[in-house]
Amino acid sequence: MKLLIHPPFSVLFFLALAGDTFWGGRFYRFHPVVAMGRTGRWLERLILRTVSRPWLLRFWGMLLLFGVVLLFGAGSVLFLFVLDYWGQADLAALLTVFWGYQLLAGKSLEDHVEAVYSPLVAGDLSGARAALARIVGRDTEELDLSGIVRGAIESLSENANDALVAPLFFFALGGVGLLMGYKSVSTLDSQVGYKYPPYRDLGWASARADDLMAFLPARLSLLFLLAFFGFSAARRRGVSFGTICAEAFGSRLAHPSPNSAHTMSAFAALLGIRLGGGASYRKTWTPKPWIGTGREALFPDDLSDALRIFRRFRMVLLLLAGVWGAADLVFHLASGRG
Repeated sequence: MKLLIHPPFSVLFFLALAGDTFWGGRFYRFHPVVAMGRTGRWLERLILRTVSRPWLLRFWGMLLLFGVVLLFGAGSVLFLFVLDYWGQADLAALLTVFWGYQLLAGKSLEDHVEAVYSPLVAGDLSGARAALARIVGRDTEELDLSGIVRGAIESLSENANDALVAPLFFFALGGVGLLMGYKSVSTLDSQVGYKYPPYRDLGWASARADDLMAFLPARLSLLFLLAFFGFSAARRRGVSFGTICAEAFGSRLAHPSPNSAHTMSAFAALLGIRLGGGASYRKTWTPKPWIGTGREALFPDDLSDALRIFRRFRMVLLLLAGVWGAADLVFHLASGRG
C-alpha cells in the first residue's frame, strides 16, 4: 500500500496521540512494553541465579539496563531504517504511528482510575479497593473512602507525567527510537527499581536512569498544568493565580522521588486539596510529607474533578500536536515534498 503523500513526522506524532486519546491500548499480544517486560524479567532471573554480591549486582544491573535499551531503542531505529532503505517508507511511517500509539498510556491510565471511581459512586468500597490495588503498590484492604480517593488521585496525578508527558516528550525529541528507550528504562525501573535487597543493587542503574530521564518532563508537566488550568482553578477556588503557583511550586519536591511530586503538587493546587501524608506498604506504615496546603481529598467528586482535569489536559496536548502537524503538513505540501 502506498500513501498519497509522505507525511512529516509531526503528522505521525499527532496520529499516534489521537489513537491513544480516543482508542487507548489495544493489541497487547504485540505490545512493545510486554516484550520489554518479558525480556527484562528473563534477564533478571538469569542474573539473580548466578550473582549475589552487591557490587556485582550493580554491574550486571547496568548491563541489564544497557542491553534492554539497546535492543528496543536502537533495534527499532535500525528496523525502521531498513524498511526505508528497502523502499518501504510508507510501512515505516505506519509502524511509527502504531508503536507511538501503543507506547502512550494516557487513555489506559484514565480507564484504570475511572474503574476506581465507578464503584465509589455506587457505594461499592470493596470494588473500589480492588480496582485501586491494580494501580498502586500500597495496601488497599482497609482503606476508607478518603484513603481510596486520595490513592486514586495520587496515582492519576503522579502518572500523568510517566504515562503521557514524558513519552510524548521523548517521542517528539527523538522519534520511536528515543520513545522505545524511555519506555525500556521505565519498564525496568518498575520491575527491579526497588529499595530492598537484591533489587536495591540490581535495580540501582534503572532507577537512576528513570529519575534522570523523567527530570525535565516532570517539570514541564507542572508548568503545562498551571498554564492550561491555573487561571480557571484560581477563579473556582476564589484565590489568585499566584497562590495556585505558589502552592504547586511549594510542594513539588515533597516526595522521596525527585520527580513524582511535580504533577501531584500541580493537581493538589488546582483542586485545592492535599495529597501524600503516608501509606501502608506490606502492612508497614510509611510516613510521607503532605503535598499541597488544602483539605484532604475526601469525596468521589474530588476524584471526578481530577479525572476531568486529566481528560482536558490530554485534549489540549492533542490540540497542540494537531496545530504542529497541520502547520508542518501545509509547509510540506507547499514546498513540494509530498
